[in-house]
Parts: sequence; structure tokens; C-alpha cells
Amino acid sequence: MVNTFFRFFYVFLIICIVSGCASHKKNVAKQGLYTLEVERVIEQPSGEARERILEIKPFRISPRYQDITLTYQKNNSWFQTERNQAFIQPPEILITDQVSRYLSHTGLFNTAIQGKTKLKVTQTLEGAITALYGDFDSPKGPLAIMEIQFFLLEPSPEDYSIEDLMQIQNEKKKKKKSVQDNPLKIVLQTGFRIETEIVKPTPESLVQGWNNGLESILQNFESDLKKFFKERNSSEYPDE
Repeated sequence: MVNTFFRFFYVFLIICIVSGCASHKKNVAKQGLYTLEVERVIEQPSGEARERILEIKPFRISPRYQDITLTYQKNNSWFQTERNQAFIQPPEILITDQVSRYLSHTGLFNTAIQGKTKLKVTQTLEGAITALYGDFDSPKGPLAIMEIQFFLLEPSPEDYSIEDLMQIQNEKKKKKKSVQDNPLKIVLQTGFRIETEIVKPTPESLVQGWNNGLESILQNFESDLKKFFKERNSSEYPDE
């Protein structure tokens, strides 16, 4: 009788352990931590580009999208994924990091730096993420929506004397005024909204769509930067 009881107890215990492990594996399988990542082939900066040091400020984001959980729209309502389906960091941090990494590979700048630096900053970049969500009601099928505004800033030329400008251009002696300490003005303002079709309305597909969208946005921004610097160079050296 006692042996029979213990046999049933052991069988019951084994069933519980096995079912518990299966349940744990199922829960682990449902978990997902996501990041944003864009690839860019590294190009070496030209002689002119070697003089440019870009400081990238932390990007701002619309309050609706600042949570680490993924946001999507369905049946004319807004939803967020569960906590186990989320970004590994706040999305504005991930996007700022990818923008910095991408621009440092374009060859348009000597370097692109996040945060304060002792180097002589020639340009400052600020950004605003105004859309980052999934549209699961679109007639086209599910979409990954991303929209980013870019603001390129430089010290205002009127804040310098002729002597200061000559010193900055020739990079000779220490300037009377620091580039970083002078008021900045916007020299280039642009923005892009990308709607990327995704395979199905799942967190994995949504994040992959955002990765593709971010790549397109940065390619467009790179084109605008190239055009901006080319036009500036032409106006400064019209005979070249």
C-alpha cells in the first residue's frame, strides 16, 4: 500500500516537472528583446571632410512612442506589445546610436561623436522621432511606420570677426572664440517618413520593417548632406 502510494507520488512529481519545463520553454520562446541595426560600408573621408567633426545630440521622441514596448495601431485603436516583446533600450537611444554609427561610415565627416568632446565640433546634429509604430489596418497590408526629423546646426558666421573666420578656415592658432561656445543656427532641416510593408503583424516583422525603414531614411539623409556640402563648396570656391 505504501509502495503503491510512493509510486503514484513519484509519477505525479515527474509529470509536474516535465510539464513545468515545457511551460517554461514555451514562455521563453514567447520572449523577445529587439534592437535596431543598420549596415553601412565604411568610406574614408575626403580632405575637406576630414575637417568636419559632427556632434550628435540625443534624439527626442514623441511621448506616444517612448516606451520600450512596441506600439501598433489596429481597429482604429492604439496598442502596445507585452513587456516580454520589447526593445532592449528606449527607441530614441537605439536610433541615436544607429544614426551616429551610420554617419561615421559615410566619409562625410572625420568622425561623428555622441556626447561632449574636446575636439573642435564643426557641426551639431539634433533629431526628433515623430512616428514609430505598426499600422495593422492598412489596405496595403501591415506596415512599419517611421518618421524622423533632422536638424544640422553650425555656429552663426555673424558671431565671428574676420580674423576669427580666417583662423577657423586655416586651422592655425587658437581662436578667440570657441566654436562650441557660440550660438548655433540651423543650416539644414529635413525629414523623412517611411512606410515599409511587412510580412505579418508580429513583433519580429515589425522590428525588421523598422530596420529597413531606418536604412532608407539614413540613405536619404546622407544624400541631402552630400548635396548640402557640395553646394556650399561650390559657393565658396565658384571657379573650382
